[in-house]
Amino acid sequence: MTMRIVSALDLKVLRDVFRMRGQLIAIALVIASGVGVFLGMRATMKSLESARASYFAHQRFADVFVALTRAPEHVAGRLAAIPGVLGVQTRVARDVTLSVPGLTEAATGRLVSLPDRGLPLVNDVHLVSGRMPAPGEKGEVLASEAFFEAHELELGARVGAVIDGKREELKIVGVGLAPEYVYAIGPGQIFPDDRRFGVFWMRRATLAPAFDMEGAFNDAALRIARDANVDDVLARVDEVLERYGGLGAIAGADQQSAFFLANELTQLRTLAVMMPALFLAVAAFLLNVVLGRIIAGQRGDIAALKAFGYRDREVGLHYAKLVAVVVGCGCLLGVGLGGWIGASMTRLYADYYRFPDLPFRMSAADVLEGLGISFVAAALGTWAAIRRTVKLPPAEAMRPEAPPAYRSTLIERIGLADRLPTAWKIVLRELERKPLRAAFSVLGIAMATGLTVVNAFTFDSVGFMLNVQFTLNQHEDVQLTLFEPRAVNAVHDLEHLPGVLHAEPYRNVPVKFRAGARVKNGAIRGFPRDATLTTLLDVDLAEVPLPGEGLVLSRKLAEILDVSTGDTLRVEVLEGDRPELDVKVARIVETYVGTTANMALAALGRALGETESLNGAWLVVDDARLGELHAAVKETPVVAGVVSRELVVRTVRHMLDQSLGTFVTIALGFSLVMAFGVLYNAARITLAERARELSSLRVLGFRRGEVGAILLGELALLVVAAIPLGLAFGRVLAGVLVESPGYDNEQFRLPLVIVPATYATAVLTVLVATAVSGWSAWRMLDRMEIVDVLKARD
Repeated sequence: MTMRIVSALDLKVLRDVFRMRGQLIAIALVIASGVGVFLGMRATMKSLESARASYFAHQRFADVFVALTRAPEHVAGRLAAIPGVLGVQTRVARDVTLSVPGLTEAATGRLVSLPDRGLPLVNDVHLVSGRMPAPGEKGEVLASEAFFEAHELELGARVGAVIDGKREELKIVGVGLAPEYVYAIGPGQIFPDDRRFGVFWMRRATLAPAFDMEGAFNDAALRIARDANVDDVLARVDEVLERYGGLGAIAGADQQSAFFLANELTQLRTLAVMMPALFLAVAAFLLNVVLGRIIAGQRGDIAALKAFGYRDREVGLHYAKLVAVVVGCGCLLGVGLGGWIGASMTRLYADYYRFPDLPFRMSAADVLEGLGISFVAAALGTWAAIRRTVKLPPAEAMRPEAPPAYRSTLIERIGLADRLPTAWKIVLRELERKPLRAAFSVLGIAMATGLTVVNAFTFDSVGFMLNVQFTLNQHEDVQLTLFEPRAVNAVHDLEHLPGVLHAEPYRNVPVKFRAGARVKNGAIRGFPRDATLTTLLDVDLAEVPLPGEGLVLSRKLAEILDVSTGDTLRVEVLEGDRPELDVKVARIVETYVGTTANMALAALGRALGETESLNGAWLVVDDARLGELHAAVKETPVVAGVVSRELVVRTVRHMLDQSLGTFVTIALGFSLVMAFGVLYNAARITLAERARELSSLRVLGFRRGEVGAILLGELALLVVAAIPLGLAFGRVLAGVLVESPGYDNEQFRLPLVIVPATYATAVLTVLVATAVSGWSAWRMLDRMEIVDVLKARD
């Protein structure tokens, strides 16, 4: 008997699903989008985290990094004796100018030493192909995979390099990867440029003599015990290396490559929570509305079931099964969608973050978590409707719902009713008498609109950030970095390089900032007060003159140090005589890339107790002679790096078009699905609830177009009310996003910028969904049999 009852109810579920398949499919697609985004981003995040953990552990990624001027090798013993230190790897590392076949511009290579025998104790190199450089073989190198692939090189290829003032040939015998260069950025760069920056590993016995480092080192990496206090170890390392020109030890988490990767994971973590929450909230709302409509239309069936002996629990379970079918189908589609999204994103990340292996893995635990969240959201959305069904007495269920009490509507009370067409009066009366349903529909459409804004605004923000950095802040064509500081009049020598029209000097001084208990390694950049090739901007992007005394800090650096204008900073200089200075904060300016501290070049020289000097210059170059300049730089021993502003912008935009463009396109598709899900259900529910009324109007002589205007007019009013709310919601959501750690960190900050085209895209997305939903509702209205509807019993 029980089996027969269950089977009958199960058949009824299937009939309900088939009868309302359009609405339920729309809801399932919204659920699938939410589950797919959640699983795709979460699985991508975990794949990156797993690859990072495995790679860093296997290659023994350092816990502490430190660069210095020069220290004898025996100092390594003092580093190893620091409590908590498990291993020390000393190295020779130096940047050189490269001449690469087929590349007009000068590239920068970082030469890093390998032990003459065995493997590095810390930051081991993973051999991708070829072999390791042979001991004693001069010029043999292991090249970084990104650089090797970017130039389509082959094993045995040779790359020219200026080493200790002499042009040398580097023979590539192998291709490698190292954990400290997962995200490799060269000097003067803010984003990776694999064609113009590469890492090359050489045996120490062949590299050290070229830079007078025999029996010495200028770079060290340390592994420490898990229970060791990192801050204490950093302080002891700085103490040991102070007399050897130590530039300040940093924790492995703050190492440039590791820091970028951690920020990327933070962004993924934020998006993996925010976006699915929106989709599932809309799905819960739709399920509540649709289930409420089903129950309202089946009051007689519910009464009959209860009259025949079905218990409240069985009736409630019947409608719960209907919800479970929809959610289950959405989840199954979402799992497949999540796998596709995750695999695509992981492949994209593999182009920018270099791991020996970056497989995409979507664990069963992640899938179960995604399914669990979806079913919980559906349960929360439908609990009230199912509970009302269970509590409905059979006698009351036998009667149709009481019609709403008639009262004058707002438009009638204010005297506008006579001025409106009949169709619009009917539409406005319906919306006013069911305000809660209309409000939820508006909210759902607004969320879809806002999601479109959030998905697309990153293009606007990044474009604005690049414009500020490379148009308003920087005006040079080329930036040169020198190996060693030189007298400031050396800028005149740089002006004699081919094609150089104008040159301005700058001086970067490594320092450690102290503000109470807050400590931050950084640099002070000094440049002339009358410089024209770099500009300081305030938060309103108005030009700020460089003061004659004091520091000008970027807003982010001021936040990190918790200082404001007028405060005094303790500055420990990490080069030369290493003076300790007390410097006043003169101004705080806005920058979106990096954390900067600026000072007048003359004031910096006085503070250091030296004459004005430079270790870099900004150049304005004749475009027609840019190739000549790069050719000359390749042969100039004093130049450590060269960065072309135009090439940086071009590289960054290409990277964004590939990565961000792909993501935004996918996300806009999801926004369209959400908008369609809300609008299609709103149209179907309106048609179902008002079928008898609309048919009666047809009988009374209303034309099909007039009846259709009533149906579509309600939909149009909901959209018109929702769009402004959605645009505002999107802006608020974007504001929350740019304040999150993944979008506001030391490396870069995304400003909240949304251009009119983005708002237009959001509106267009909703209008497309409205057109498709309206067309579908019109077709259903057109096929509706008037006589059958009027014969249907209330």
